[in-house]
Amino acid sequence: MGLFSLVEPGLQRVDALLTQTLRQGNALVAEVSDYLLLAGGKRLRPALVLLAGQFGHERGEDPEERLVTVATAVEMIHMATLVHDDIIDEASMRRGIPAVRTQFTNPVAVLAGDYLFANAFELFSRSHDMDIVALAARVVNVMCVGEIAQNLSQGKVASETDYWRRIEAKTGFFLESSCRLGAMASGADPEVREALTQYGHFIGLAYQVVDDLLDWLANPEKLGKAVGGDLAVGIYTLPIIYAREQKEYQAELDQYLLSDRVMEYMAEIKRLLDTSGALGYARRQAEEYVDQALHQASLLPNHPARAVLQELAEFILARDY
Repeated sequence: MGLFSLVEPGLQRVDALLTQTLRQGNALVAEVSDYLLLAGGKRLRPALVLLAGQFGHERGEDPEERLVTVATAVEMIHMATLVHDDIIDEASMRRGIPAVRTQFTNPVAVLAGDYLFANAFELFSRSHDMDIVALAARVVNVMCVGEIAQNLSQGKVASETDYWRRIEAKTGFFLESSCRLGAMASGADPEVREALTQYGHFIGLAYQVVDDLLDWLANPEKLGKAVGGDLAVGIYTLPIIYAREQKEYQAELDQYLLSDRVMEYMAEIKRLLDTSGALGYARRQAEEYVDQALHQASLLPNHPARAVLQELAEFILARDY
């Protein structure tokens, strides 16, 4: 049984609605859509929508239909951001296969991302709830502002405060909102909605910190992209920022970071991250956020979905290094 077995029927409906929605249009649209669907993904965000929706009181002929529609729209937003991120980062691979921009062209990838956004908001509109539509729009707004800030800061060493602000915009707010959207779509009580929102906030931060650790520690084949990929495009994550703040390591680290051939010094940089304690520090930060997520989950009503959310928080720390 998988981690999301409780909501597996709903996730199957999400996949079916994704396929049905994205394959509309001409032959090229269908080809690009099939390629996007082939890439798959963890479906973390729609799973959070569906899990949060288990705590609501919504009733109707098909109470899960609204949840599935919102969850599908959330996944479309995620897919769109990945397609556009690969263009910005000039990435050649995504999830172990060529990125859309590589398989097709940059213009096709831009339009594919736009197509995903348009379909997502058409689905959100089916909820007939302007608060849901407004929150979804806010998610895209926050991520775009965060991506612009990250792009402008490439090659510049940021502070730890800058880092937390960036990952809140990049990941934290999206996972937080995925939980909140599920709670809203299912009519969860206000206090339950708030606990779910805070839970999503903390696992979002933990998830991104672990992701940044994986960029240094994971097997490239399992990661689905090159290790050190963030540094290759001038993005300094928490391990780099922490190591630079240790004065005995700063000069040597800067010597590598400021080099035109930075990717040739990956082994030396990783050694400094190890010896400075930067990787351990990042791991401890992720653990603290998981602990806070578990506390928020403990405030939820006794329901099988609560146990799944707790297991998910712990699984984030156990991702394959």
